[in-house]
Amino acid sequence: MAQSPKYVVHVADIHVSEESGMGRIAWHWKQALIERGYEYIHIGPEEVGQLPHGGLFPFAAHRAYRKIRRQRGYSPSFFLLHEAASGPFMGEDAPTAIFSHGLDRRSWELAKQRGREDLNFKNRLLFPLWRLRPCDHGVSKGNTLLFSNTEDIDFAGHYYHRVPDDIMVFRNGVNPLNLTEQDQSFTPPVTVGFLASWLERKGIYTLIDAAKILHKQGLSAHWLLAGTGGDPEAILDTWPDYLRSSVEVIPRFVRSEEANILAKMNIFVLPSFFEGQPLSLLQAMEAGRCCITTRCCGQRDLINHGENGLLYDPGDAAALAQLLADCIQDATLRDRLAKQAKASVSDRHWSTVSHEVVDRLEAQLLQST
Repeated sequence: MAQSPKYVVHVADIHVSEESGMGRIAWHWKQALIERGYEYIHIGPEEVGQLPHGGLFPFAAHRAYRKIRRQRGYSPSFFLLHEAASGPFMGEDAPTAIFSHGLDRRSWELAKQRGREDLNFKNRLLFPLWRLRPCDHGVSKGNTLLFSNTEDIDFAGHYYHRVPDDIMVFRNGVNPLNLTEQDQSFTPPVTVGFLASWLERKGIYTLIDAAKILHKQGLSAHWLLAGTGGDPEAILDTWPDYLRSSVEVIPRFVRSEEANILAKMNIFVLPSFFEGQPLSLLQAMEAGRCCITTRCCGQRDLINHGENGLLYDPGDAAALAQLLADCIQDATLRDRLAKQAKASVSDRHWSTVSHEVVDRLEAQLLQST
């Protein structure tokens, strides 16, 4: 009897494309799966159509899958499910791999601890119902868990009672940019680059407070904010009047422009309170930039303080300002950290890290079927 063609169903509320963070990771996983002989079926926004609320995506995606299942007459080799879409798939007869780019439940608990202003009564009541319940169900029941950082392993242990043997901390990759620590301007002022969405959880107010401290100390810098999204004028309005002339905002860019943006930076800073395993940090390291980021999440896994970058505690503007001051005033320090940063990601090309994920999925999921 002929064996049925093998296929994988990938479910996430994203477009699979190199032009976005989660989309880029999915794009490279897709290439690795295809190279292993799998047909790759993605169920995302286009496949489910327009929905009145994002909370309906997991159920719409599951209906889309059931249609595929009826047409084919057999189940996939395995499911590759984003945690937020995973809940309705737990009753299916194919093995499941649940992937997370920073556990939603852990992010929620940290946000409550920080007392974020956007966590009003309505959000506190409804967000756990429409967003976190599918996450909880999938992360609790999935066969294999793919996490982006080691902090999520500890959280999954005490919150979901998952054991480390069920979990892989996958590595994100880098695109070679042909830049080194020498490919930057050494003409003052030093350019400090921030490459992320302009959101509170990205530590934007810590960054602004650190810039204020540096200004009081008489240290100047050019602040390059890229990939922020939003309205540049609105972003500038969050900065004090006396600093706005030193701030440049690039709200959007395509991947082909990434190297030019990183080349403008002398220092890369990511002051986030919560991340998974940030692609922006990895790409800045590959570009040979001096990197300063927070001692948490995937940043802690990537940066060894004082060796290939610098770490500080999230929200500590004074500490961030001191690290920035040290690097602004010491080009030798910047160069040393930048050179080590580039060396530390030399084995992270996308093809390598994506095939690591497929290796784990085949070893852990297919052997049990």
